[in-house]
Amino acid sequence: MRSYWTRPPVYDRTNPTHTGPLVVNYDLDQLEVGENRVVVGHKDGYDLHDRDIAPGDGWCRALYAPECTWPRGAHVCVLVEWHPDHKVGSDWDARLEAVTTSLRSMDYVVERAGQPINPAQDLRATLLVYRMEPGKTPPQRSADAWTHVPPLHTYTWRETNPLTQIGHSLRKTKAAQAGSRLVVRDIASALWPPEASFCAHVRWWPAPGTSSAEVHAGLSEFTSVARNADFRTRLQERPVPDAVESVDLLAYREAEVAPDRNGLDTRP
Repeated sequence: MRSYWTRPPVYDRTNPTHTGPLVVNYDLDQLEVGENRVVVGHKDGYDLHDRDIAPGDGWCRALYAPECTWPRGAHVCVLVEWHPDHKVGSDWDARLEAVTTSLRSMDYVVERAGQPINPAQDLRATLLVYRMEPGKTPPQRSADAWTHVPPLHTYTWRETNPLTQIGHSLRKTKAAQAGSRLVVRDIASALWPPEASFCAHVRWWPAPGTSSAEVHAGLSEFTSVARNADFRTRLQERPVPDAVESVDLLAYREAEVAPDRNGLDTRP
């Protein structure tokens, strides 16, 4: 058997959507903690692929993370999903530690971000994996920074769903009505800022021909409207290009401040 990879992929900072997961998936396979895809045959002019994984190890894959969710100063950032071996079982703590240690050996920062993992209920574990720009220092975040993240909640008709609320507010803006499309959706809790108690991913498609000035004005309008609805917003750190097909925005609510017994702010 030979590896699925014929050459190392090249990371393009201007196209992280595609090249980021590609590079990290390559590194995961080189570390033997990824999908470890190999060519097992050839049929009708195409290679046949399979995974070469030791029993109990499980496997990992890197997924795209919107740039607006990246830690400040990151050069590349992805979500890494680890899937346990459901046939023979996996030691979650041992395998996640093996994946974490392997990635850190290649200068990645690895965080068990988001809602705490529960092996008895979860189908997989998700890690936030990123590499910093040269000279940049990773954010100092404790291992329990996300323990306040609430479990998934199904809202009844009597309750106010914050996802519906922020979506309704943004769709009434001039920018949204002049644009081609605006979508507001849930986002994996591993991508939430640690200070968030709720988070949504907003993607806006400006109308074709929208100028750079109009795009920035639209983003300013979204930020102002979100603030009035008690949401904070975050854009990608890299300047938004002059010509864009779509723009991502993170809208979130901060967790309430809970003073400790000494009266100190315990916001995550």
